[in-house]
Formats: sequence, C-alpha cells, structure tokens
Amino acid sequence: MNLTREAQQKMVISQLAKAAKVCGISNRNSLPEAARVLIAKADTSKRFLSAEELKTICNCCKTSEDAIGLLIAESNQVIDKARRQLLAQQPQLTLAGGELYPEPRAEACWRDCQQFLRVIIYGVACDCTEITDMAGMSALRQLYKEMEVPIPAMMYVLAQMRTLTTQILETSGHGHEATCLDKAFDNLCNALLPTEP
Repeated sequence: MNLTREAQQKMVISQLAKAAKVCGISNRNSLPEAARVLIAKADTSKRFLSAEELKTICNCCKTSEDAIGLLIAESNQVIDKARRQLLAQQPQLTLAGGELYPEPRAEACWRDCQQFLRVIIYGVACDCTEITDMAGMSALRQLYKEMEVPIPAMMYVLAQMRTLTTQILETSGHGHEATCLDKAFDNLCNALLPTEP
C-alpha cells in the first residue's frame, strides 16, 4: 500500500497526538495515592479539579486550597492576557502566512496553553514540581515539530503566564505555592524544548 507523503504525515501526526501526554503527576510514587488517583481522573477528562477533589488533595499534600482556587478562577484571564501580550508584540503570527494562521491553528495553541496551565495547577495542588510525563512530552515535541508549532511564541506565552500566576499567588500571600508554581513552569518549559541540537 503506497501512502502519499501527506497521508503518511497525517498518520505520523495522529500517532504522535495519541502518545503526547503532558501530565506525569499520577506516576509520582512519592505523592499520596489519594492525590494521584484524583489527578489521574481529572487529567483523563482534561478538566480542572472539582471543589471536592481540591479539598482532598490539599489535605493530603498540605497545600492551600485558597491558592489553588485562585489559580483556577483566574486561569482564563491569565491565558487571555498572555495571548494579548504575544499578539501585541508579534501581530504577524496570526496573519496569512504567519505561524499561527489560520484561526484553528491559533486556537489549538491557546488550548494547549490552557492544558499546560491546568497541569501546572495540579502540580501546585500536590506540592509537586516534577509535573511532566517524559515519554509523553517527547511525543509532544515531535508532534510540534511535525506541525511546525512556533515554540518561541509558545515560550513567550508561558513566560507571561508564569509572571501573571506568580503575581496572583504572591499578592495573596501564598509564597510557598508561588515557589512550587515557578519550579513547575521550569519543569514544563525544559520538557518542551527540543533536546537535539
């Protein structure tokens, strides 16, 4: 069966998309089992933690329910502000020929940023800075390469998101959670950067 180059690429992309996984928190045996089970459940549904789940996890992991609640409540605004800052700086990205053109391509990138923030918030709830799944992130990097996702632009958005979320935690007096958040962002950014020269 001779597949066209386009069909082959579609197949590769589909396989990578299936293998791509950001969240590795539920594999961290150092965390309480109750927390790992709830994180795995929420991550499978690609959603934020419910109030009940949050209460259980924060009790197990001795983290602040208020801090995580604030991050969840502000997440949409954080993504929105970061996106506006990127487009104010690099408006050509979403114009014809830009790396985030057409619209569905840009939308997929913002959705990914939303997922990244969701996993980082899981990490802060669990007081866990090693949030990524190594094999899953390797597949994601390959997927981004195949799809020519503009990694520098994504890194810029993540840097903005880091600043905004850190401010939210620091101004509300959650220093410990702010430190954890910062390290979780490091873990994610390092896992997103291509390892080969």
